[in-house]
Amino acid sequence: MCSDDYVRIISGTLSIPSAVSDGIHTNEAFIADGGTVTMTTKGDGIQCEEGYVVINDGTFTINVADKGIAASYDTDTSIDPYLTINGGTINITSTAGEGIESKSVLTINSGNISVKTFDDGLNAGTFIYINGGTVYANSSSNDGIDSNGKLTVTGGKVVSIGAAAPEEGFDCDRNTFKITGGILVGMGGATSTPTASVSTQPSVIMSGGSANQLLHIESNEGAEVLTLQLPKTFTTLLFSSPKLKTGQSYRVYSGGSVNASTTFNGLYTSGTYTAGTQSGSFTASTMVTNAGGNTGR
Repeated sequence: MCSDDYVRIISGTLSIPSAVSDGIHTNEAFIADGGTVTMTTKGDGIQCEEGYVVINDGTFTINVADKGIAASYDTDTSIDPYLTINGGTINITSTAGEGIESKSVLTINSGNISVKTFDDGLNAGTFIYINGGTVYANSSSNDGIDSNGKLTVTGGKVVSIGAAAPEEGFDCDRNTFKITGGILVGMGGATSTPTASVSTQPSVIMSGGSANQLLHIESNEGAEVLTLQLPKTFTTLLFSSPKLKTGQSYRVYSGGSVNASTTFNGLYTSGTYTAGTQSGSFTASTMVTNAGGNTGR
């Protein structure tokens, strides 16, 4: 499907079982207010070449060789393409490209997003804002979430997995990384360090662990802070949550078990943890605590 102007999906079902290039290609805009879109392509899934992408609602299942959803430019670098997700359910698998890309600003306000990619899971040229929703980004060879400029998280639930060093779960090239809310779990060979001077929610950087191992953090009083089944072997973990409090001390456990549980891509959101082996401890003495792991680009 191709348009020199814009494509808007309001409702209904669109199926593209096999495309030799892009599934949907538009020059000025792509807007989705609902509907169900399924596609398999040898190029990009949804490509807006010189404009913007806004997804308000809808269900998208996108299997591609290149980029899943992209707001970009061809040759005119003066164009400021952006990509905004306000809702919907988006599942992207890419065998060679990025999952969701904006050449300028990428904003996620709500929705349920899952991207499994070869290249970056999420990428933006100038800024990534995550204000809500659930985001799962898993890259087999690059960063889980990569902003070439700034990165701000104010809410939502985010699990981001990068490849081995130098790739990162969260990467913003040493630019401002602001955390004021939400639950963030980033795994990879390294991580960008949250900017303590502008962040209002504490975070901790820790060394990694082995695939399928349980990682558990609790306060010295026994209150659960994090229970996570590690999806792969990695060297660095970044974690931030409203449950982390500055000035408090925490115990770290590996192994154990969880009963009567629900999870979001390995992140336990309910259940009862039975302790394994205590593997460490830390005190969140500052807004950003480094208890191990590698800080990168």
